[in-house]
Amino acid sequence: MARFSLVVCLLFLTSTGATAQSRGQINGPDNKAINSLDPASQAILALSRLDRDVIVYASPGELEENQKLARVSRQTFANDLQSATADLQRLLPQIQPGKLRSHLLNALASYRDGLFWWGQIDQTRVVHVSSLVAMEQPLTQTDTAFLTTVPYTTTILWRQAHKFLSLAENSIQR
Repeated sequence: MARFSLVVCLLFLTSTGATAQSRGQINGPDNKAINSLDPASQAILALSRLDRDVIVYASPGELEENQKLARVSRQTFANDLQSATADLQRLLPQIQPGKLRSHLLNALASYRDGLFWWGQIDQTRVVHVSSLVAMEQPLTQTDTAFLTTVPYTTTILWRQAHKFLSLAENSIQR
C-alpha cells in the first residue's frame, strides 16, 4: 500500500505544474509533499527536470530532421543540471548503495557528459570585442568531421540518461 501511494504521489507531482516551476518554487515551504517523499523519489524528481529539458530521439534520423538537442537553451540546461547535482549530492548519502543509487548516478553522469559535448558545438551568437583579439586556428578537415558527430554523441548520452532514469523509477516501484 505504501508503494502504491508513493507511485500515485510521484505521478501526481510530475504531471502537475512542476514542469514550469523553478527550483525555488518546487522546494518552497508551501510544497511539503515533495519534501515528504523519500530521498530516492526526490532524486528522481530532480533528474526528471533534466529529462524534460532534453529531447530523447529514437533514431539518428529524427535528430537530423529536427536538428534540436533540447527544449531549452544550453545555459538553462546547465543551470538545471547544477541544481539537480546539488539536490543529488544532498540526497545520495540517504540512499542505500545498490542498483537504484547506481542508476541515479549514471543518469546524472550521462546528463553531465551530454552537456559537455553540447558545449563543444554550441556557438554563441554574440561577438565580444575582446574575443576578436585572439585569433583561433582554422579547423582542419578532421576537426570538422569530428564536430559533425558531436550532436549524435550528445543525443546518445541523453538517451542513455533517460534509460537509467527509467530503471531508477522501476526500482522504486518494485
